[in-house]
Amino acid sequence: MSRDIITLAHGGGGRLQNELIAEEILPRFGGGALRGLPDAARVPGGEELLVTTDSFVVTPRFFPGGDIGKLAVVGTVNDLLVAGGIPRYLTLSLIIEDGFRRKELGRILDSVKSAALECGVEIVAGDTKVVPRGAADGIYLNTAGIGVRNPALELGRSRFSAGDRLLVSGGVGEHGFTILAARHGIATPGLESDCAPLTEVVGAALALAGNAVKFMRDATRGGVGGVISEIIGDAFDARLDGEALPRSGAVRTLEKMFGIESWFSACEGRLVMVAEAAGAEAILEAWRKLECGRLAADLGELSPGDGRMIVAGEWGGGRLLTLPSGEQMPRIC
Repeated sequence: MSRDIITLAHGGGGRLQNELIAEEILPRFGGGALRGLPDAARVPGGEELLVTTDSFVVTPRFFPGGDIGKLAVVGTVNDLLVAGGIPRYLTLSLIIEDGFRRKELGRILDSVKSAALECGVEIVAGDTKVVPRGAADGIYLNTAGIGVRNPALELGRSRFSAGDRLLVSGGVGEHGFTILAARHGIATPGLESDCAPLTEVVGAALALAGNAVKFMRDATRGGVGGVISEIIGDAFDARLDGEALPRSGAVRTLEKMFGIESWFSACEGRLVMVAEAAGAEAILEAWRKLECGRLAADLGELSPGDGRMIVAGEWGGGRLLTLPSGEQMPRIC
């Protein structure tokens, strides 16, 4: 593959995207708040502010459990929450293709309004551009999110130590496989996107074991496996229990049908947390009382190492879990 062009794989949350960011973005912009690639960057202000941005190109635009409008709000709010913020404001920009139907636009904007009310954020600025037919696939959305630092959270990789637990807040892969099934017209009764704000999930963990929470990230592109790879960097290994990865029966069926590991299937309402071992069980118990957290699980632990993800199997053997280099599920958000 030529290194001179951008491909779909460069947006998939895997190895090629990481390389693109490391080679093109960080050398130019990584000297300040962007260092460490947080979900939302802390910037100076009267209150310590957190700022994030995101773009949404999902296809199909409407899917079981959500749509591009809800996804835009929830995805931005969740980036602020897992970065240790309290979401306050969003901007919303629309890039619309000539010929797009007003009725569908209204439906999307109604969904944005409903999701913003649910998340407790206000849309405070925006922009609209219309491009010629063929220059966009119907409609794309772009957001920015602004929040304030949550004083109950002190997050950072500098707090990591061997033995810390890697927790996931619910069943994985539901968003990614919902989108894939919808594209292929596959009926999947009971399966829908997990697209939802993480407000309750974060709040439940803080209420019972706030000081044990060391790091959080929402498992969107690249899924749980992609997030864990980012979290450990080259300072730790992740020793994972392959049998602990929580997924529904429908997800298990589709992962076999498509040959895609659920470790790398996107979520839109799940987070991965690094937590002190002493508080991990209390956090899991709190999550399992939530409807979205019934399948919350302890995936394994951090150990001294150099960035490997080692998955133990049912019979005691192990395998290396490696990031996919290509794009498994383009345009899932």
